[in-house]
Parts: sequence; C-alpha cells; structure tokens
Amino acid sequence: MTIHRAGVTIIQMRIAILFSLSLSSLLFAQEIPKEPLANITQLTSGFSRAGEGYFSPDMKWIIFQAVPQGEEHYQMYVARLHLAENQPAHIDPPIRISPENSRNTCGYFSPAGNSLIFASTTGKEKKDDPSGGYQRQGRNYLWSFPTGMEIFRFDNFQEALSQAKPNSIVDLAKHPLTNNDVYDAEGSFSPDGKYICFTRGGGKDADIYIMKSDGTNPIRITTAPGYDGGPFFSHDGKRLVYRSDRKSNDLLQIFTADLAFDASGQITGATKEHQLTDDANVNWGPYWHPAGKHIIYATSAHGHANYELYLMNDDGTNKTRITYKEGPDVLPVFSPDGQYLMWTTRRTADNTTQLFLARFTFAAQK
Repeated sequence: MTIHRAGVTIIQMRIAILFSLSLSSLLFAQEIPKEPLANITQLTSGFSRAGEGYFSPDMKWIIFQAVPQGEEHYQMYVARLHLAENQPAHIDPPIRISPENSRNTCGYFSPAGNSLIFASTTGKEKKDDPSGGYQRQGRNYLWSFPTGMEIFRFDNFQEALSQAKPNSIVDLAKHPLTNNDVYDAEGSFSPDGKYICFTRGGGKDADIYIMKSDGTNPIRITTAPGYDGGPFFSHDGKRLVYRSDRKSNDLLQIFTADLAFDASGQITGATKEHQLTDDANVNWGPYWHPAGKHIIYATSAHGHANYELYLMNDDGTNKTRITYKEGPDVLPVFSPDGQYLMWTTRRTADNTTQLFLARFTFAAQK
C-alpha cells in the first residue's frame, strides 16, 4: 500500500509539474508584445467619431475628418499640432473648414504647406445618395461614393483661418478641381506638388487617376476591373501605393505601381503593377514611410473587429505586426520626419473612434 501510494504520488507530482510547465509556456506564448509606440496620445475628442488625419510638411498642422455631435456625415477640420520633446502632443481647438449640408473626406496638405485639398459634396449634396458604399459583406466597415463628391483646393489656408472664432465654420470648399457626376476623392499631392493622385468612380468600378495640381489633364492609371483607391505617391514621386479589390471578392489587397514619364518628365501612366498582399484578409490604408523603403497598412488578419497595423518592405516582404490592441487600428500615416505615427483607433474611454499619435520607435530591417 505504501508503495502504491508512493507510486501514485510520484505520478501526480509528474502530472502537476508537466501541467505547470505547459501553463507557463502558454502564458508566455500569450504575452502581448510591446508595441513600438511611445507616448501614445489621443488628439481628438468631443466628436461622434474622427480619423484619417495627415500632417502638414512642417508638422505644425493636421487635417482630418470628424462627425460633430448631432450630425450624420463627416466634416473636414484642421488644427494646430504641438509637438515637444518632454511634453504630451496636443492640438488647438479644431477649425471646421467644410460647409453645412455636405459630406467630406480625404484632406491633404501640399508639399509647400500653403495649400490643402479635400473632397466635398458642397453644392451637389444629394440626400438620396447612399450613406454607405464599399464594405466587407457582413461587417461594419464601409465608406460611401456620393456622385456629387468633388476635390476642392484652397491656397493660403493659414491666412484664411487667422481670424477664425471658436466653433465657427470657415468654408474652404470654394475652388473645385473636378466637376462631374461621379465620385472624385481620396486625393494626395506628389512630392513636388505638381500632381494630385485620386480615385474616380464608385463602388467596384473606381480607378486611380493623376491630374495636374490645378485640376487639368487627368490621366487614368489603373484599368483592371475592380475598385482601386486610396493612392499615395512614393517620396521620390516614381511610384504609387494603393488598395484594390482586384478579385471583386470584398477583400482589399495592397498594390504599388511604377509610373511612366515622357521625355519632359510628365507622368503618362503606369508601366507595371506589383501586388504586395494576396491573402484572405482585408488589407487597406497603405502609407509610405518617408525613407521610401517601407509601407504601413491595416489588416483584418486578426478579425474584422480587430484590425491591426503592419509594416512591410516596399516589395511586400517582411510583414511585421505593429499594434496589439483590441479593437480597430486603421488609417496609419507617418510624419514627414518618420518620427511619429498618427492613426485612427478606438483606444478611448468613451469607446468612440478618434485620432491618436505616438512616437514610432520601430527599427525596421530591410
């Protein structure tokens, strides 16, 4: 009996040790890695939701879209940004630059810093236009394609805002660069300020175009079936990065395109596309790191309720997870010096989606 009891005791001890080791291994494996983000700061508040922010070239302003309390659609805002080495980042009270009775999206600053663009339905708002357009079936991320959406440009915006009063509207949707009956939005400047790349069309037939920064000479860049959108120039101005539903399966993938130029240096189209992601996930919101060798983007690889940010080489290799927070982390952008990351997330006390900023401390390996 003693031997039996001793044998049972030894077996039980072995089981307990193995269980303890397995549990420790499991807990270690589930330990959340540290995000390469320092001094994470919430920039916007008081909106029903806010996001898709971009830096001015001097990093003293941001432009972003937000839905004011009690309203339905996104409006466009700019705000002074304050960055200091030993102080939390913050913004001054935002100034609304879009008029009433309009939908707005996709603001961006010119490289010189004195001009900005954004898309708006001002003067062409149609109540019967659907409020939701592209979306992953069965999920809740979507954006609309109003046919009255045009791209507007305003020069010397700081002068126009110099006398702005708190909670006032300074309407900068005065000078349209496009004027037609299709969706024109998702625009951004080339590094030299001579061009604007943008999305034209709607739903699953939208394509990427490039026009002169005064709105003339639009050139179609993508021609394949499916939605192509959200383009940005590389920092040498020779490539575009964008998202595409090329397979028409509601799974956006990341592409780049090499641009073609004539003898005078004018953009004439694209020579070759490169698909950087090809999986069963939604991959979208790509943005270049200013060094030009890496691209950051959001992916549904961890669930459609938990979009996370990844960084990859500009050829699609070495995909590395950046964020590890429950909930959506989307629409990432780097500051012009590459030291900061700004993105849209729900890391808020009130569970609203807002704009956040952090120092980017990741040391990328090519």
